[in-house]
Amino acid sequence: MYDASGPDLPYDQYLSALLDVCFRNDARAFVALGLGSEKDAAAIYNSILDSEMDSLDLTILGTKCPNSLKNDFRTAIAQVLANARFAVAVCDLQADGTYKITIVYEKMFFFESLMNLYTAILTDLATTWLSDPAAAPSEEDMMVQIFAALCSSMNVCLENAAYAAPALTTVTFDPVSGIYLPDTGDIAILENMLFDTDYIDN
Repeated sequence: MYDASGPDLPYDQYLSALLDVCFRNDARAFVALGLGSEKDAAAIYNSILDSEMDSLDLTILGTKCPNSLKNDFRTAIAQVLANARFAVAVCDLQADGTYKITIVYEKMFFFESLMNLYTAILTDLATTWLSDPAAAPSEEDMMVQIFAALCSSMNVCLENAAYAAPALTTVTFDPVSGIYLPDTGDIAILENMLFDTDYIDN
């Protein structure tokens, strides 16, 4: 692994390499800087996708999402992450010995349009099923259609995603036991700035 304790460590490159792995599944800089192997990078990326998948409730009324659709969801999540717009810009040493790295980013407007589209599709499905109950699909098939509607809505909204004007944020590298590590709180804030997750939180 890379020695992150040297005074001349290119922290901006370090952070850029980590973000490339986390969002773009791109391990080239990660490996080149000696942060780890391609296998290490793949493990980091897959753990992020696993976490995002876990955050989705893919069970409705006791019906689990089919594996084929789970794969589609995973692909959609990967595409959302890959379409985040950001660039690591400047690394500045602070008086307290920490490093602040400036990041230029453009917030993606995705979740509001996703929920609006998904809600509209669900309303249409429910209207169709209620208009002719005898021809309505089984409860299990209904759940599958609901899952499919969410996945297709993700793909549509991703293709039509809009972005805010460029803005700036910073990530701090703090010395921990002689090793500089990115502040986890700053990383979490960055993730929220890259997407309109505040729409879901509200």
